[in-house]
Amino acid sequence: MEIGILKIICASQGAVDTDFLECNLGSSVLEILSSSDKCLPCCPFRQPKVVARTKVRLCRTRDCPGSCQALHLCKNFLFSGSCQFNLNSRRGCVFSHELDSGHNEAILKEHELEHLSRTELCTLLLQSDNRLLPQLCHDYNTGDDVVFGGCKEGFACKRLHVCEKFLNTSCNCSRNHSFRTPQTSNLLQGVPHDLAFKSIYANIQALKYYDIQSNKAKSGNQQLQVNKGNTNRRRRGGRVKKPSFTTNGLEDNTDAECQQQNTKGLPIDKSEICMAFIKGDCKNLERCVRAHDRMPYRWEVKKSGQWFPLPNNEEIERDFCDPKMTYSSSPQVRFDTMTCGFHEARRISTCNSLLEPDFSLATEWLWYWEDERGKWNLYASPDGGHNPADVDSSVLERRFLSDANDVVNFNAHSQKYCLRFKDMLQTNITYGTKKAVRRRPRFVSAADVRDGTLRKPGEERGFAAIPNHWDKIQLPQTGYKRVPLVSSSDEYKEVEALFRKTMRGFDISKIERIQNKALWEVFQLQKAQMKNKNGGLPVLELKLFHGTDNQHVDTICHSNLDWRLCGSHGTAYGKGSYFAVDAQYSHHYTSDSDVRSMFVVRLLVGKYTTGSPEYRRPPSKDGGDINFYDSCVDNVHQPSIYVVFDKPQIYPEYLLQYRDNNFTSVLTSGISRSSGMNPYLASQASTPSHQPSVSFSKATASSTFSQPNQTKASEEKSCILS
Repeated sequence: MEIGILKIICASQGAVDTDFLECNLGSSVLEILSSSDKCLPCCPFRQPKVVARTKVRLCRTRDCPGSCQALHLCKNFLFSGSCQFNLNSRRGCVFSHELDSGHNEAILKEHELEHLSRTELCTLLLQSDNRLLPQLCHDYNTGDDVVFGGCKEGFACKRLHVCEKFLNTSCNCSRNHSFRTPQTSNLLQGVPHDLAFKSIYANIQALKYYDIQSNKAKSGNQQLQVNKGNTNRRRRGGRVKKPSFTTNGLEDNTDAECQQQNTKGLPIDKSEICMAFIKGDCKNLERCVRAHDRMPYRWEVKKSGQWFPLPNNEEIERDFCDPKMTYSSSPQVRFDTMTCGFHEARRISTCNSLLEPDFSLATEWLWYWEDERGKWNLYASPDGGHNPADVDSSVLERRFLSDANDVVNFNAHSQKYCLRFKDMLQTNITYGTKKAVRRRPRFVSAADVRDGTLRKPGEERGFAAIPNHWDKIQLPQTGYKRVPLVSSSDEYKEVEALFRKTMRGFDISKIERIQNKALWEVFQLQKAQMKNKNGGLPVLELKLFHGTDNQHVDTICHSNLDWRLCGSHGTAYGKGSYFAVDAQYSHHYTSDSDVRSMFVVRLLVGKYTTGSPEYRRPPSKDGGDINFYDSCVDNVHQPSIYVVFDKPQIYPEYLLQYRDNNFTSVLTSGISRSSGMNPYLASQASTPSHQPSVSFSKATASSTFSQPNQTKASEEKSCILS
C-alpha cells in the first residue's frame, strides 16, 4: 500500500494534504506512513501535508562502469522524455536515455520505485536531489533592497531570486513571485518551463524544514517524554519508529519550539498560544514569544521545573468544558487544584475572545451557576426552569477581566443576587442562600478547527467587541463617554510621548479616552472587511493626529470625523479627511484659543498611493472598478500626510487638550519646510473648522511647514498597530 500511496503523491506534484490521504484512503494510511522513509509529514507555513522523498540520485560520472548505486540517466531525458543533445549533436549525448536498462531497473527495484512513470520519478528526484536545480537565495529574502534584497551578488548570483513565502501561501510583498524573470530564466536554462517549479521548490523547502526540526529534536538537551522513551529504547538496542501521524491532523501537532532552548539550556516558558500560528501566518517562527500549537488550547504538566504536553489533550479539554466535571478521566487532572498526580498542571490557550473578537479561535469563556438539584445553568439562559439573570457570560467576563476581585450585583426576575469573583459564589441578598459558580471555556474540537465550523469573525455573539482596557462602568449603550486618563498611567504616557515628538514647549491640560461603542464596532467591522480583502493578512493601522476647532469636539466624539462637513478648497491629495504623522502639523489646524484640541486617531491606512486634488475616493489599483487603494498619501516612500475617504476607517481614540506656554515662538512664527512637501495650495482662505479638507489656515498662509527628523520614516514617528 505504501508504494501505491507514493505513486499518488508523486502524481500530485510531489505532495498531498494529510486530510486528503485520510479521507480517501482511510485512517489506517496514517499509521502505515508513520514508519515510511519515502512519505514524510511536513507542516510548512502550518499546512500539514505529506511530501515524497527518495535516496536515489542521478550518477554524475560520464564513464561510470556501473558499480555505483545511482541511476544512469540523462538529466534532460528525465525532465522531458527527450534530449536535444542526442537529437542535434553529431556525437550525441553521452548519458543514457534508457530508464528500463538493467542497471536502472535494479536501482529502482531496490528502492521500490519501479512502478513510477518517468514524470513521477522526475518529480520525486527534483525535490530530493538538490543538485538537479539551482537553490533559492536566502540573502535575497532577508534584505530590504527592492531589486536584490540582501543579495550582494545581484544578477551574478547563482541562486534563484524568488520569494520563499510565495511558495507556500499567498503573498503580496515586493519580492519576485515568478520563475520567468531574466535572473531565474538564466539559471533555469535547459529546464522545461512546464515543470511545476512552485510546487517543487515548496516541497524542497518543506523537506528542509522537516530535517531541521528532526535535528533539533535529536540534539536538544530536553525533549518531550516520547523522545526520552525513544532514547531509552536506543540504549536497549530497540528500533525507534518515526513520529506518527495523528488521526485528525491537528491533535498533538505541537512544533519543536515548545521545547526551544535558551542559552542556559532551559526551555522558554510560553503561557499563551499564538493565534497567528493557527491561522498559518506567524512571521516570528522560532522567535515567537507564544506557544505554537494546531489547537487553541494545550494541557501541560510540570516535571523537573519544565512544562510538557499531556496526552489526550482534547479529552481533557472536553471534560474541563463541562461545568459539572471536577477532574478529567485519563490522565486525571484535578481542575480544582490544577494538579496531575503529584505534579502541577495548567491549561494554556489563545487570547480571550473579548480581546480578539475578530478571530474565531480565540478562547470564549462561559459562566455557570449550580442550582439546588446539582444542575449547572448558563447565566441568562432561559433553559433549566429558572428565571434568567439580567447578566450573561459576556458581561461577567468583561467585569472579571477588569477586576478579578470584583463583586457583581444582578437581578433574576424579582430576586437580587451578588456574585463574588474571589469566592466564585452567588448569594441571594434576601435569603442569604449561596450557589457555586464556575467559569469554563466553550469546547472546540479538532474537527471544528479542521472544518472551520466555528463562528466566523464578525458574527453576533451578544456583546460589544470593546477593548479590555476601557472603563466598563463608563460605557453607555448609545453615545460616548470621555474618560480622563491618569497622568501616571502607561496609556497616558504613550499618547504624551507621541505628542511631544514634535510638540515641545506646550503644556498638556488633559488626555481623555473616547469610549464610543457604536463607532468602535463599525471600526472593527471595517478592519475585518479590509483584512478579508487583503487575503487574510493584517491591515496597516496607525495612530495619527488630527487638529480641530474646539466647537467640533463633541460632534467628532459622537459621530466621527466627516470631511463633508468642512470646505474642500485647495486639497492636494483628495477630498477626504487628513491626518498627520507629526502633531506639529495638526497643531496649525486647531482653534486659536487658550486651550487647543487635537485628536489621536486609529486609522486603517491599508494599501495607499499618492493622492490627487480631484480624488473623492482612492484610485483603482488596476484601472478597473473593483480593486481600489484604501487611502492616499503625500509621499508613498515616506508618508507624512494620510487621507481617507470613508468614516469607518477612522476611530477618534483620544482627545488631547493643551495650551501654549512661553516657549512656542518657534512654532507660531512660521517654520520652513523642504520645497514640494506642502500638501495644500498656498492660497489665502478662511480658517478650517478642523484639519484638512480645506485650504490653508491663517496659521500657515504666509509660511510653509517643516518636518523635523526628515530622514526618519513616518512609521517610526507614528504608532504602528499590530
